[in-house]
Amino acid sequence: MDAAFYTVGAQAISVRVKAKPHAREDAVLGGRAGELLVSVRAAPEKGKANAEIARLLAKALGVARDRVVLKSGGGSPHKVFVVPLEAATALEVLASE
Repeated sequence: MDAAFYTVGAQAISVRVKAKPHAREDAVLGGRAGELLVSVRAAPEKGKANAEIARLLAKALGVARDRVVLKSGGGSPHKVFVVPLEAATALEVLASE
């Protein structure tokens, strides 16, 4: 099953994320324009914002932090994270919001 911001593969799920660093609060804001919008207070320097996005995704999806892996976009606001298949139900809920 595919949604606008994620794709289910044979072994994992790819999640397209639009990062919003320097935000007022840390939050997963839902799907926008084919990406999951995630705001973080952290600055986009030395991987701080990426680490915080991974932590927020893990919490929102109910998976361990070490199971959320940045696949591409480390220096860009447009990122792709890989998450385990057991996150599919939580992603469906986020996609419906």
